[in-house]
Amino acid sequence: KPKPPWRETIDSWGGFTVIGAIALAIVIAGVLVFVNRPGSSANSAEFTARQFDVPVNGNVVGDPNAPVRIIEYGDFQCPHCENFFQTIEPTLMEEYVQTGKATFEFRNYAFIGPESTRAAEAALCAADQNQFWNFHDILFLRQGRENSGVFSDSNLKGYARTIDDAVDDFDYNAWESCFDAGTYEAQVTEENRSATNAGIGSTPTVLVNGKQIPGVQ
Repeated sequence: KPKPPWRETIDSWGGFTVIGAIALAIVIAGVLVFVNRPGSSANSAEFTARQFDVPVNGNVVGDPNAPVRIIEYGDFQCPHCENFFQTIEPTLMEEYVQTGKATFEFRNYAFIGPESTRAAEAALCAADQNQFWNFHDILFLRQGRENSGVFSDSNLKGYARTIDDAVDDFDYNAWESCFDAGTYEAQVTEENRSATNAGIGSTPTVLVNGKQIPGVQ
């Protein structure tokens, strides 16, 4: 019985076995491209330690008697938070915080994944030494693809060493002990719960004197 045209075409390509092998190779190649796509490693933006001319208390910066209180709920893996850090926060700091008009507080809402949680813990351990904001900065400067290893424990320790090199009074060993012990794991979990209970549904979410400001303005 003559073979149908479609079978002759398949046989001309080497049969089902060869075509199946080619298809499998394409799938494997696609998976490898996906796994190794850009963003699986940290960005290499330059980090410069910040110095403030106003009081700093952990994750809050600014005159505690300022009439305006600004709170940002953020996730260190959130690209919109990184955009806020790059485009809006500098003006906010210069025109409102440094002039004594407002305080600015960063609250963790680490919901994107496990690396969000570990990054938040790392920043809180830095806050013990009043270096929260420098850790905050380097996390956003090194932000990459979500849960890709950019905020792995080893990388977070590398970022802490960068701060240790840039800041005279930062004690890396004390920070590492805090981080390895999971000192702030429960606090980050509680911050997430509190954010959810407060109706925070996305990051960044900004409150000005308790009033939620929609969008990134």
